[in-house]
Amino acid sequence: MEPELWAVDLRDGSQITVLTHGYSVEGTEVVFSLLFKGKPHFQLDTLRIPLALMPEDYS
Repeated sequence: MEPELWAVDLRDGSQITVLTHGYSVEGTEVVFSLLFKGKPHFQLDTLRIPLALMPEDYS
């Protein structure tokens, strides 16, 4: 599957664009990542954003 450009809204009303396959919440951060084929396949974290910068209702 191809990565997508996601528009990510931040708590202060600004927005950033991230190229990603998906995200996860790890502790106090939102981690965006890309998946790559290889031997073995691997995942590369491309951006980490503190949850404190995300909208209050973000999960």
